[in-house]
Parts: sequence; structure tokens; C-alpha cells
Amino acid sequence: MDVGEPVDGLTASCTGEGWGVFFDRDGTLNEHVMRAGHRSSPRHRGEWRPRPAASAAVARLRDAGARIAVITNQPDVGRRLIDEEELCRMHRLLDGVEAVYTCPHPASHRCRCRKPSARLVRRAASQLYVCSAASYFVGDRPTDAQAGITAGLTALTLTPRPRTSLVPGLHYALDLSDAAETILRLRDLSAHPHEREHRR
Repeated sequence: MDVGEPVDGLTASCTGEGWGVFFDRDGTLNEHVMRAGHRSSPRHRGEWRPRPAASAAVARLRDAGARIAVITNQPDVGRRLIDEEELCRMHRLLDGVEAVYTCPHPASHRCRCRKPSARLVRRAASQLYVCSAASYFVGDRPTDAQAGITAGLTALTLTPRPRTSLVPGLHYALDLSDAAETILRLRDLSAHPHEREHRR
């Protein structure tokens, strides 16, 4: 299985250095599955449950011009607990996502593509022709933020209660709607004055 795979053949033309929003998958765009009291990934489409507002948040960011990708660790593939074809079928349920980059290795393999490594984030930025410094990574774990910040992106971590970040390049969001709002606000603050006027 290639670690970077397009979803449903979706492509977008490159008109220069654009910007992107990269998402973690489990716990961010879809719900975890509880197995023996532990959070786990869905192993088939019957276990797939999208997170509230996931489709709307992705659509809002795409409408603003963002390229959308998912960067995900899926060690159950390497453990042979999930079929690769079923994994691809689940990824087609991700509304508005252009590409999914998957690390299939368990942590014990000590591979180079598993988050918090930034390898897949950098690959996604290169293949989607986006500027890392103008792009964002949204996830629910510190490993997601670390991967994004290491690759030069601004990171947003989902949190159930308001938090203030003391780490440069890291912000917190209460949910995906809040994450999308924060990203668009940050872009507006960083834009040149005449560009802000154009966006309005």
C-alpha cells in the first residue's frame, strides 16, 4: 500500500504555492471505537462514525481555497487486523478530502513515516503544491501537533475545554467548527491589507 493515496481520484490544479489544511483521522474527523475499554480505529465501514461538523468544517475550508488531506497512523493494517481494501473504502467516506497519507506500521517497527514524524506531512505538502508556512494541521493528540509544527505548519489541537497555548505555532480549538473558524481568522490576520480586502 502506498503511504500517499488519492481519494476517489480527486485532483486540483496547481496555480502556484497554495495553502492546505491537513487533518488527523481517528478522533478528529471520525469517532474512535472502544475495544476492551481502549480507544481504537474503526476496522470496517459499519464502525465508521463521522465527528460532528466534520463535513461542514472541511467544506468551509475548501471553499476558502484550502487543499485538504488526511495524515493518519493505522497500525491495525500492519497487524493484519484490517483489510487494506476496506481501509480505502472507509477513506472514501471522508467528505471533501483530496488525499489520505497512511502509515500502516505499529509503533514497534520504528518506521520513519509514523507520526510524530513529519515525513508524511512534508510529502502531502509537496504533492499538493502547498506552502507549509501557510498551512495547518488539525488533530486531537500531541503527536499530531508535533508532526505539523516540525513540518513548518501551524497546529491546532482539539480540546474539550478552553486552553491557552504557550507553544509557538500551536493553537487549541473546542471542535472542528472552532478549528475552521480559528484557521480562517489566523489567515486573515496574516494577510497583507489589500489581500484581506479582496477576501471580503
